[in-house]
Amino acid sequence: LPVLFSDNWPVVALVTLSLGAMLLLRRSATMLGGAGAAIHSVGRRSLGDIWLAVAVGYLFIRSEGQYILYGLPLAIITLSDAAAALTGSSYGRRRFTTEADEKSWEGVIAFLMVGWIAAMSMLLLFSDAPRGNVILLGLIIAAFGAMVEALSWRGLDNLYVPLSIHFFLQGFLDAPPQTLVLIAALFFGATTAAQAGARFLGLMPHTAAAFVVALFLFVGIGGPFGALIPLIAMTLYLLTRRAIPGSGNHPDLDFLGTLSSAALIWYFIGETAGPTAIHHYNVAMAGLVVGYIVLGLAITKGRAVATMAALPIIVALVALIPSFAASGLAFSMPPRHYALIVAISLTLVTAIILIAPNLFRRWTPPRLAALASLVPLILYAQRLGQS
Repeated sequence: LPVLFSDNWPVVALVTLSLGAMLLLRRSATMLGGAGAAIHSVGRRSLGDIWLAVAVGYLFIRSEGQYILYGLPLAIITLSDAAAALTGSSYGRRRFTTEADEKSWEGVIAFLMVGWIAAMSMLLLFSDAPRGNVILLGLIIAAFGAMVEALSWRGLDNLYVPLSIHFFLQGFLDAPPQTLVLIAALFFGATTAAQAGARFLGLMPHTAAAFVVALFLFVGIGGPFGALIPLIAMTLYLLTRRAIPGSGNHPDLDFLGTLSSAALIWYFIGETAGPTAIHHYNVAMAGLVVGYIVLGLAITKGRAVATMAALPIIVALVALIPSFAASGLAFSMPPRHYALIVAISLTLVTAIILIAPNLFRRWTPPRLAALASLVPLILYAQRLGQS
């Protein structure tokens, strides 16, 4: 695609047509000469074909002509994931169970080795990274991708692996070796600590590690300011998760998927529409925080208690978010009347949940995220119209 097209619209059109064809194949596996039978022969429930097409379009737009930022993430998910699947299915003996699947250590090692070779080759061919960095950077990319792949579910590795590698490359392609070693140590140290404390949190070890991966993704996308509110959302979710019944088989992973997808959508909107969306994104994340608190209290303690608890939390967030936005942590100034925007959004989220808490008993994460994003999206659209 980068060889054929320099504009975004042909790739967007191709991805859209591909998504349409994949959705048709899901309705009938015999369409398009039986191609659907080949794609959907995987025994587990997966949306991997959909996520891969989305990743291709997303990376093409975000790479802005820097081929290494597009080609390397897709090479990793294409070659390493295939190697892991083939190795695990044919030679996998040492298996481990994740929340949504069963995988093998042999497959993880195959992903790591093929990814390391692919990363070193492409870094040498398509980047100016110092040769001394290539081996270390390639190893970190491959190991990070292998961990994300092992923690993913429902085919989301086809989205999260290339996007995670893309953001890592964007931030650390030219970093000195000392920085790379520090980042790797922090990441794998935090992952190990999270797995060790998983039982205390009431999580499975792989779920605890997935929270760490998601947090590093937020830091890579939005910096410290962009990761602050999602970190608060994760913390409050872990505190309220037992009070809010999950409708799926893996509610913890569904929450992480919703949180990460919301961040990627907002980041994509800000990158493609023009004005940065970091401040509107944080309002949406704050709404998710308040939503979980209010819903958990409304279900367990009643609406009166939820209302009394929501008021000081809203006041605190109305003061906290604009203060952080103006402190220099964000890379742009907040919009006018930012505190009022935060107050209106959080009050609306609280009111709707108190009026109809049963509406959020099923598919809780996506419904709360959609509600929390309502006011920020309207105001961002208005801002686009004015500019």
